[in-house]
Amino acid sequence: MEKIVYTIISSRRNKWIVTAIVILAMIGAVLMIPTKMVLAKMLPGKSANTFTIYIDTATNASIQETKKVAKCVEQYLMQEKEVLNLSINLAQGAPLDYAGLVKGSAFKQQKNQAEIVVNLTEKQGRDEPSFMMVHRIRPEIQATCGEITPNTSIRFVEMPSGPPTLATMVIELYGKDDRLLRYTIERV
Repeated sequence: MEKIVYTIISSRRNKWIVTAIVILAMIGAVLMIPTKMVLAKMLPGKSANTFTIYIDTATNASIQETKKVAKCVEQYLMQEKEVLNLSINLAQGAPLDYAGLVKGSAFKQQKNQAEIVVNLTEKQGRDEPSFMMVHRIRPEIQATCGEITPNTSIRFVEMPSGPPTLATMVIELYGKDDRLLRYTIERV
């Protein structure tokens, strides 16, 4: 390996050849996106057990109008066999999760805003992954429920792919006595 590296750095001609190869490889990698050889997507979609729907009605809309839109979305979703339950949060953000942290949903407190947290059945028991389900139902819900109140925006947000994050509730146990720790873990 040292001989190969030394051969490259000892000759000016070899340095230029290696530099040209690296530059051409980088240009080729970047050109893969506009030529559609690969799609510009950071990480693959994942099937989760939950997703969130953000509803923003017109700025001057009442909480009753926002509730009508949210109830329309609820009625549509409850017809889906994969939907286990859901939670409607009117004029406030849903309990904070990673997606909400990224999107800043904790700051929502307007009467024209609502969030619906949709819990799905376990992904192993579903025929359709959550991201495919969202892509399928999004246009139907937007067309049906988005027309109830003018200037309504209905957005679907899935938990972003990425590094593992802490759960909503985390319990950390520390101590020197391993038996006591194991006993406590089993009880918790």
